[in-house]
Amino acid sequence: MLNRYLTISEFAKLRNVSIGSLRYYEKLKILVPARIDSKTKYRYYLPEQISVLDTITLCTLLGIPLKNLKEYIDKNGNLDEKRILESGKKAMQEQISAMQTGVEITQFNLNNMDQNQKYSSRKGIYTRRIEERFFIEAPFYGNWNDLTRKEKAAMDLFHYAQEQDMAPVFPAGILIHCKTTPVSYSFFVQVLHPSTQDEQVIRIPEADFSCMQIDVTHQTNILDILRENFKTKELNTVIISNMPLHKSSFNSRHSEIQIPIEHFSQ
Repeated sequence: MLNRYLTISEFAKLRNVSIGSLRYYEKLKILVPARIDSKTKYRYYLPEQISVLDTITLCTLLGIPLKNLKEYIDKNGNLDEKRILESGKKAMQEQISAMQTGVEITQFNLNNMDQNQKYSSRKGIYTRRIEERFFIEAPFYGNWNDLTRKEKAAMDLFHYAQEQDMAPVFPAGILIHCKTTPVSYSFFVQVLHPSTQDEQVIRIPEADFSCMQIDVTHQTNILDILRENFKTKELNTVIISNMPLHKSSFNSRHSEIQIPIEHFSQ
């Protein structure tokens, strides 16, 4: 009769798991031995139970807490493997989607750095062709010199874009609306997956931009820089975008003033 069974060590070797793990699964009642000798307390498993062990291994790889597997055990102590596999498939699809987005963001950042590097040595005002972009924008209210409040507003916008699955990336920065009285400011984050339903999303068409590089520090007065280098009265909306390069300094944010020749469309 025992020829039908595998000892606990034999069963463990089938998937290279420890005996301690099998005892833990038994404690959780998610993989109970098919037979326990009443005298020796030796534990035996049936070969077909390997599918349950495979399911448990899958859950471990997916980060599904094993204690949650109790939810898949019926009143007779049977493990609903099909439902677990369906849940596992869904979890894997979500992870694959997240990884694909991660690869997309990484490739965007690499491409963006390479493009910026081509302009890194430019001095003064120059023209740059920039492809279509989508920003998510949030107006800033309050004292523009309040650094703590500015940083919080910028981070809140980034987190909002993440929560809405818009795949926020850097560049990010400031929009200066020069036509308002007084001049008003808003923060923006570029997104790769813009929501067409979100009114905060604006489209920046591909166009030529008049550009100038600056290092933004706590002491930088952007309006003074605009007055000195551009005809302020002709400006509408100015983009101050951070400019990621291959190497950067933590003491300042290398940025690029971008003045669109074409107007924004929303």
